[in-house]
Amino acid sequence: MPQTSISTVIGDVVASTLPDSRQEIVDNIHKKNVYLAKMMLSGRKRTFDGGYQINRTVEYALNNTTNSFSGWDVNPIIPQETITDSVWTPKNYSANWAVSWEEERQNAGSKTKIRDVVQQKKISMERSFSEDLTEDILNPASFTAVGNGGKDITPLPMLVSLATNLTVGSISESSNSWWSNQKKQSVSKNNTATNGSVFLKECRNLYNNCGKFGDGFPNFGVGTQEFMENYESVLDAKVRYGSTEMASLGFTTIMLKGMELAWDQRVPKNAQNASTFLAYNTGAAKEEVCFFLNTDYLYFLVDSGADFVMTPAVSHQPGGQFGTSGAILARMEHICTNRRAQGVFYGLSDGYITFGA
Repeated sequence: MPQTSISTVIGDVVASTLPDSRQEIVDNIHKKNVYLAKMMLSGRKRTFDGGYQINRTVEYALNNTTNSFSGWDVNPIIPQETITDSVWTPKNYSANWAVSWEEERQNAGSKTKIRDVVQQKKISMERSFSEDLTEDILNPASFTAVGNGGKDITPLPMLVSLATNLTVGSISESSNSWWSNQKKQSVSKNNTATNGSVFLKECRNLYNNCGKFGDGFPNFGVGTQEFMENYESVLDAKVRYGSTEMASLGFTTIMLKGMELAWDQRVPKNAQNASTFLAYNTGAAKEEVCFFLNTDYLYFLVDSGADFVMTPAVSHQPGGQFGTSGAILARMEHICTNRRAQGVFYGLSDGYITFGA
């Protein structure tokens, strides 16, 4: 009997295989970034059901009606204004795969070649989505405005900022001091020699300031590589390592009080002795930064109808381009409902901390 020929069109294989790999693709997009990995492990990904905008309630004051009494004392009914709405705009993201007719013909006749091309397209799409999303979250084009004309996801350096006059979630911190995050500038700023014990005290002070309003304490910190190395060197033999869950994803974390600390190369720095973020890869970025985060108030929101969905494959022929393509689409936003519970440490001068002291 003659051997049966393999006439499968590679575009059809890609189109049928990638949807089955959707969850793996989504998992890999998140797992490649330490901040997103922690958000997923902490259950901070939530869904919303479409709509033009996202409204989330934030509490800015206490209910002051609590009162002790005895017998027939009068307990007055007093109206209380304690909450308001933060407003966020969902952002659209996509990544594409494409297989040319030439690629189809080059790999025709071999199931192994077809599977290899499918895997390559999947990995390429994962990498593209993960890299772009990570850059937009940690190293945006602007640290005081949402990038790409407002189309990008709201970056972490806006949710937890060095600025003092931002409008975040449609709430102005200039006129609402309760909406401002905590900030701590190191005394090592401007290349000032500083004892390691002073550096540790500064870290503990920011940690405590984030929790002093009764909103809980930071549970995750993400800083520059140099911040992490300075902190670890000061602790030396007293280092306590973090969770096995993060370690299983390839991220080594250490503890700062009750906060798990990690680093990412894309975390911004600041200019020497200045209160402004700079991209990590610019020459003027001189001093180290770390975000002290209470993830109870941070959310990665995804539209339930656009939760990294795979589009149908489209065959291209009439316009002179021959091949097959498709995309993965997501509609999402990155928000915070309690900025005062978050903090940013900045101004650490690498090389000016005295270790073992």
